[in-house]
Amino acid sequence: MVRLTKLESESPKGHEISPAMRAVLGHVFVSLPWNYMDRYIDLVLENRINIEIGFGTDALQMDQTGIVCATVGRMRDKQCRFTVHGPFWDLCSGSVDPGIREVTRSRLSSLFDLAEQIHPEQIVCHTGFDPRHHRGHRRTWIDNSLSTLEPFVRRAEILKMPLVLENVWEEDPDLHLELLERMKSSWFGFCLDTGHQHSFSTTTMDKWLQAVRPYLKEVHLHDNDGSYDDHLPVGSGTIDFSYLFNFLTEKGISPVLTIEPHTVEHLYETLAGLAAMVSFKDFISTRTSGSFSN
Repeated sequence: MVRLTKLESESPKGHEISPAMRAVLGHVFVSLPWNYMDRYIDLVLENRINIEIGFGTDALQMDQTGIVCATVGRMRDKQCRFTVHGPFWDLCSGSVDPGIREVTRSRLSSLFDLAEQIHPEQIVCHTGFDPRHHRGHRRTWIDNSLSTLEPFVRRAEILKMPLVLENVWEEDPDLHLELLERMKSSWFGFCLDTGHQHSFSTTTMDKWLQAVRPYLKEVHLHDNDGSYDDHLPVGSGTIDFSYLFNFLTEKGISPVLTIEPHTVEHLYETLAGLAAMVSFKDFISTRTSGSFSN
C-alpha cells in the first residue's frame, strides 16, 4: 500500500503524459491515500486516472462519508474507476489477543459501511500475519483470522464486491491458500503484491503465481532490488515483470492491476516503463481482444 511520503516537494505540473503512457492509464489503477485526494483530484479527473483509494484508520473514524461520496461522484462523472484499500497499521485478523481482533473487526466494519455507500469494484486488505511473531501459533492464528474475516466475506457476497487479501510479510502462499480454501467463496480472492513478494518472501514469483492462480484478482506493481520494499518505478529494480505478464497472458488471467508509486515522478516513470514493456503490451492486447476467460 502506497504512502506517498515525498509529495510535498513535488508538483504534477510540468509532467507530460505521452499518448503511450495515457494508453497504460486506461488499464491500471493508481494507489492514492484518501488523505492526499484533495491535492491530486484535479490530476485524477483531468487524466481520467483509475484510483485505488486507501482509507486509513483516521479517515474511517472521521465522519467523511458525504465528502467521500461527492468525490467518488466526480470521479464517476469522468469515467474514473476505483477500488479501495483498507487500513492495515497494527491490525491483525488472527491475533491471539481478542482485543486486537475486535479492533480489526471494527476497522473492517467501518470500511465495509463506507463501501456500501460508494460501491468500489474491489476491496483490498492485509491479513496482519508476521511470521516473526506468529509462526509459533500459526494454527490458532488461522482459525482466529477465519472467524474475523468470515462476516466480511459474507458482506462482500451480498454486495457482489470482491474482498482480496494482499501478501505482505508472508514468506510463501500457504497461509493465504488455507484461508481462501477454507472460506470457499468466489467473492474472496488474492492480491499479489510484487514488491512485497520480492523483498519479504522466501518463495519465488513463479511458485506464488502457480499457487494462487485460481484466486488471483489483483496485482500490485512496484519494484525493488530484493533487499527492501522501496516502491521504485516498474523497471527500476530486479523484479521479473516480463515473467509476470507472460504468465497472466498464457493462463488467461485478467486481474486488476494497481501501480503503487511513492512520488509523482515515480508514477510517470512507471507509466513509461509499462508503455515500453513488450510483455505488458501483449498482455493488454490479449485482454482487450476478449480472449481471457475471467
